[in-house]
Amino acid sequence: MCNQKSEVSQPPAQPPSSIQLDEIYRFDDEGGAIDILQPDLPAPWINYLSNGTLHAFVSQAGGGFTWRKSPVTGRLTRYRMQNLPVDSPGFYIYLRHVDGSTWSPTFRPCEVRPDSWSARHEPGLTRFRAEYKGLEAVLTLFVAPNSDTLIWDLELTAHSEDSIEVDVFAYVELSQMMWQREQFHGYYWRHMLNVWWDPKLQTLIYLDHNQFHPKIDEVPLVYFASDKAVDSYSGDRDAFIGSYRTERTPQAIERGHCGNEELSTGEACGALHRKLILSPGKTNRLSFYLGTITGALVDFKTAKKEVEIQLEKLRQPDRIIKELTVLKDWWSEHLSHFKCELPDADAQRQINLWGPVNCVQTARYSRSVNANAPGIRGIGFRDSCQDMLAMVSRKPNWARELFLKLLSKQYQDGHTVHMIPLDETAMPGINTHSDNHLWLPFLAYAILAETGDRVFFEKTVPWLAKDHLHTEGEATVWQHLLAAVKFTQNNRGTHGLPLTLAGDWNDIIGRFSTRGLGESIFAGQQYVLALQYMIEMAEYLNDNTSLTWLQNCRQEQERSIAEHGWDGAWWRRGYDDDGKAIGSHNCTYGKLFLNPQSWSVLSNTGSRSQQEASMQTVYEQLNTPMGVKKLTPGFPTWPEDQDPFTGYGPGCGENGAVFCHAHAWAVIAEASLGNSERAWLYYRELMPHLALKTAGLERYQGEPYAWASNIVGPENARSGWANVTHISGTAAWMDVAATQYLLGVRPELEGLRLAPCVPADWKNFTVQRILRDCKLTINFTLNSPKPIHKYLIRVDGEELSSDVENLIPYNFFPAKSSRTLDVFVK
Repeated sequence: MCNQKSEVSQPPAQPPSSIQLDEIYRFDDEGGAIDILQPDLPAPWINYLSNGTLHAFVSQAGGGFTWRKSPVTGRLTRYRMQNLPVDSPGFYIYLRHVDGSTWSPTFRPCEVRPDSWSARHEPGLTRFRAEYKGLEAVLTLFVAPNSDTLIWDLELTAHSEDSIEVDVFAYVELSQMMWQREQFHGYYWRHMLNVWWDPKLQTLIYLDHNQFHPKIDEVPLVYFASDKAVDSYSGDRDAFIGSYRTERTPQAIERGHCGNEELSTGEACGALHRKLILSPGKTNRLSFYLGTITGALVDFKTAKKEVEIQLEKLRQPDRIIKELTVLKDWWSEHLSHFKCELPDADAQRQINLWGPVNCVQTARYSRSVNANAPGIRGIGFRDSCQDMLAMVSRKPNWARELFLKLLSKQYQDGHTVHMIPLDETAMPGINTHSDNHLWLPFLAYAILAETGDRVFFEKTVPWLAKDHLHTEGEATVWQHLLAAVKFTQNNRGTHGLPLTLAGDWNDIIGRFSTRGLGESIFAGQQYVLALQYMIEMAEYLNDNTSLTWLQNCRQEQERSIAEHGWDGAWWRRGYDDDGKAIGSHNCTYGKLFLNPQSWSVLSNTGSRSQQEASMQTVYEQLNTPMGVKKLTPGFPTWPEDQDPFTGYGPGCGENGAVFCHAHAWAVIAEASLGNSERAWLYYRELMPHLALKTAGLERYQGEPYAWASNIVGPENARSGWANVTHISGTAAWMDVAATQYLLGVRPELEGLRLAPCVPADWKNFTVQRILRDCKLTINFTLNSPKPIHKYLIRVDGEELSSDVENLIPYNFFPAKSSRTLDVFVK
């Protein structure tokens, strides 16, 4: 625990416009939502809808797409990445009045401004509410938990003295499933699909019978149906939209009905039309279902029968309410595992709600899919290891399952693949980095600390064969972890540091190691911390033989870092092929890199004075009003440098941007040093809502509820642009930073460590935490500004002995019970 007086940071940049943000969006903390009040934002602000198998994202303007399992091989609907018009197509409702005027409750695609409008994102659900010409429309989009169906629930209310006659159209553009291959071959493959109307089931059915699909048994029947009989339909995109038109003015809408087109070649869509007459003050409900049943090319009759069964269930009275209840219960349970009450409302909101929501997204999608990323990027090995650090406490089984899958992508020499393709028949990314395998002990330690499950480490997992696709032999989980250590131990350079290989966590560092001789000090620090976790696990698992070897490895690596890492005022980044220091005061560019400074603290390498001095240098030279830059100064690129270090321009990406994932480690480092004010300064700088306020809406553009991957740095004219959101390692590490280091509730192998690091003016705060199936309420009372503290802890009113200090053994937390901890920090 640490309390210190505030320090003055750089003055924040002024927003570039006078826009009042509360006119753009408002958080509903009690309702667990954000209300967006302006549809045409500088960028799509999206929300993910999912049941774990069927996925979608939808923006505040109704743009988005749907996929089953993989956005590479299971894409059901289209979305045009990087193209104009932006954020289209999506999940569209057209409301056409008798005078021909047409509008959409999502704003897009018609772009007619309703008299009132809002979009509301909640976990797993988005609701649009709009009113125009006396007609109120409420459209709710979510994926049904009990079927692979995207539900469009539409409520229409007439606020008028007279009845309102309206034509309702629901529209979605259908994809050819295999998105990447569709870009190359779609003009041929459009001859390999059918859309037809089934009068008995009252549904459009779409079948893409492309025989090139890598998993024939996964090919679905796609249905687009309503809970009411429809008046017209179309399965032909070009017939519905019309030549040289867009979704904004389809010819079918203009004439007031679809042409009842089926399709056996061409561009597929789903369009359903229903004519309604709304009585004054009355509400009509109309639902649409976009869903899938797999196995259509293996057993068509069975798949068709399953569509019938599924639609019968979906059309039952109150079915939508039941599905919504299950969805909300899932999210409520997920969010119940860690809650806090803080004097800081912005931090409380991010820690309790939006951070954990973001962590589910990265656990599901890694770095693959958002409004800019089409989903072709696979599951990064090291990415998923880190993403699961935030999921262990909430979904330990999920973390264990993915951990075992990752282990199966490890070779017998201990290194791992770099990327696991979403198309599982494709070759994995096999570049050998110095860090991929080293993240395994981090996740293993978190699982063991959270669950205490020793037996898990006795499970056997196959090795990946040298052909990169099959398996050969097997070993226990613990043996896999030891192999990871052996790989690094066997692949060190002339300074005794890990070889950089194709790169470390910072991919572009591989540019300094094209001949394979470069070394990474950052990877050395990571190796030391991985070894520390391995040492503690060896003791816990009673493996004394490995324990001695691991201790020797750690001591050896610490000596190498101490001898070759310090540059006089900060830690070097590493060495190139020729043995020249990277990240040194002698360098023209990239004199100072962030990661070796923060990781000297995380790994506890070097002296305390060196750690403090290097982090002070970070504050003075790398900190900006919107976060800590990754390095300084940025490297020049083409055309200034014909053989540049990186193609990234200065201030972009890994070349001097605020790389938010790395920034999270600076938060942990400062908290570990006891610098509470600076730790919280860094945390708050990057909080999306506050970063947006600092940069201004037009410059920041990203969502105020989703962690960014990077923010363009001050060496670039677009400084302040949060250009990748949601799919970032920032989410997991900021969750770890906040819950375990700032609020200080940290599971270790022997017990729960309580070591909060909060601002000096905080007098108390509360954390609720489920640990090993025990519900904990932890009340912190803070009475000391000193960096060294004594703890008085009561469990259910009974004071613990002083020798327990701030590590409480797990035997105080019986499963299926509840405990109240009163923690007095003196």
